Parts: sequence; structure tokens; C-alpha cells
Amino acid sequence: MSLFYYMASSHELPTGSFGKKCTTTTLIDYVTYVNPDAKNHGHMKTLLENDPKGERLMEIYETNEDAAGLYVRGPMQDQETSLIFRFPYVYEVHPDGGSFEMNEEIKKAYPTSYACGKKCLTELFQYLDRNLRNGEEIELFSCWTDGMERFTEKEVEKLEPDLILEIAELLQAEAFEWKRQQYIVVKK
Repeated sequence: MSLFYYMASSHELPTGSFGKKCTTTTLIDYVTYVNPDAKNHGHMKTLLENDPKGERLMEIYETNEDAAGLYVRGPMQDQETSLIFRFPYVYEVHPDGGSFEMNEEIKKAYPTSYACGKKCLTELFQYLDRNLRNGEEIELFSCWTDGMERFTEKEVEKLEPDLILEIAELLQAEAFEWKRQQYIVVKK
């Protein structure tokens, strides 16, 4: 089973990766100039065997935080989402390289995880701010899944938001956790 995160909007949203900070280089330049020891590692050996000239491009991240960001995919068309969402455009949202959780406990015990989680959440909140119009709402929901039926876990007879938040509040948040089966409405 995996925990999946979703958002629903009244209009189409941009998809792809957001917030990562990387440089791009070829495999051969990487093992020649950046990290010569890498050519002795199993995975790199396989890559170079499949691309002897080393022309394949790869991304390099200076820190774990640089590798963290947000990934948005969709809109979904293979699921019945109306049991949960009011809006028709539903997207999968992934905390790429981190989590959707930040708090003081994590900050003290796991500073790198905190920084990556904060980066993923910051990217999510900025994404929502950029793509919501004044007066608009967006719905967020998370759920476990072990197959294609993702939106049957929550009781939906009278679905009420667990949280109603203003995007301005989220942009200033120092602590936040998007919990399992949490239905959140974000307003701008």
C-alpha cells in the first residue's frame, strides 16, 4: 500500500516538476570532471555500458534540499473521483525528494528531512498560490491505495473538510502535516 496525495481544481493546472535546483551534464563529463570515482560504481558502469560515448544527460543536485520539490501529474481520467471531490480536474501530487510534513520535532531530530519536507510544502503552497485565482478554492485529499480503487476509503455520505485554510496562512506556516485521509480546502 502507498499513500497518495491529490488535489482537485475547477480548471486545468500545470503539470510536471517544480522547485528542483539542478545542473545537467553528460555521463562522460560527470565521470571525467565532477566525480571520477563514480565510474567504478555498479549503476554508473551499467549506464556507461549502455551508452559507451557517455552522451546521456543526467541531473546533479548539490544538496538534498536542491533535489526536493513538487511533482504534479494529471488530470486523472481512470478513477471515479466525485465521491471525494467537487471539482472535475483531479491531479496526483508528490512530495519529490521529501514529504508533506514539517514541524519542530522533525527539525530538531532530522534537520535534513525537515529541510526537504519544508521545501516540498513550500513548493506546494507556492504552486497553489500561483494557480488559484482570488476567491477560488482547491481541494486536497490523501489516501492509501493497494490498487486502482483510491477514493473509496473515506466515509463520504456527508463529506466535510477536515481543514479549511487560506493560502496566505499556508505561505507563512512553520508547521504543517498533510495527514492520511485528510480532506483540506484551500482558499485564496
